[in-house]
Amino acid sequence: MAETVMVACKLPHGIILEVGKEKVELKGSMHLGRPQTPFYMASQIVGLTKVSRDFWEAWVKQHENFAPYQKGFIFAADKKKKVLDEAKEKETLMHGLEPIDSAKMPKSLEQVKAG
Repeated sequence: MAETVMVACKLPHGIILEVGKEKVELKGSMHLGRPQTPFYMASQIVGLTKVSRDFWEAWVKQHENFAPYQKGFIFAADKKKKVLDEAKEKETLMHGLEPIDSAKMPKSLEQVKAG
């Protein structure tokens, strides 16, 4: 059996990684539905996908300058616990696709006059 790594993806929709003709679909943070903030766990901050080590290393080599990888939105570790610990560390790392916090929305709407 090939050696595997656990790949985490903070992007809500996930992403498809390609190396040659081989494709792997990474689960995103919304793969289980919307997290119930503030009661969510590190496993809901990211989507987790088991990937062969050879595929992951080849993908990283080919895409080391890919912005979501460079910024830490896609990362991997040998063990699930390690990747979840890293996800917890990156919990405040924002990608711009986070759900709107309804508690921070204005209580009323204000009409804007056309200029």
